[in-house]
Amino acid sequence: MHSTRLAKPVAGLLAVLPLILLWPTLRHRIESQMLLHMLVEFPVLFAAGWAARRLVGRAATRRFPHLSRTMALLDWRGLTSVSVVTCVVMFWMIPAALDATLLVAPVAAAKYLSWWLAGLMLAGSWRRMAPELLLFFVGNLSWTSATAGMLYMDTTSRLCANYLTDDQSNTGTGLVLLALVLGVLALRQMIRLGATQAAPRRITPPVAPAPTKTAR
Repeated sequence: MHSTRLAKPVAGLLAVLPLILLWPTLRHRIESQMLLHMLVEFPVLFAAGWAARRLVGRAATRRFPHLSRTMALLDWRGLTSVSVVTCVVMFWMIPAALDATLLVAPVAAAKYLSWWLAGLMLAGSWRRMAPELLLFFVGNLSWTSATAGMLYMDTTSRLCANYLTDDQSNTGTGLVLLALVLGVLALRQMIRLGATQAAPRRITPPVAPAPTKTAR
């Protein structure tokens, strides 16, 4: 019960945390470094959407049951959410997309909204996913992060016009570390899935027939 009481304030804090980006000085400070932009701002926006779904999800389901059922059908077993989140992650790892967010206000707004919606969608669907789909999703994110991270680390030229090569290399290191964490989570899920499938089933031994009395 005590953890439940703490969960709502923490979720509420995460849900409103992106409002700090309305402070121009702090937003420019975060987005002026590639490492903070990708590995701090993106997760904060994602966590805000996740927390918002956790806060209003049950109330919205009770108030709009037909809409909730329709959304569940459109997102059958979480396939739609997985597709959307994967596209969001891969798109905002493109260097040109990062540059555009710093130069074009509508692109920046699309970035904030897309990451927030990604967290919102995944929070409402990950429990409905098959274990194999969840494993594939986490493993794919790990591979994508590692690939982008190694590209940022190995490239000597500037991929982003707004970030220096040192910042680019540090971001690549951070993405590789993130990929390792996601890979460990995927491996842990695979082990749990294998243990569940390999659990021995209880087999009821056949009952021996009762001995029959022979007539004398």
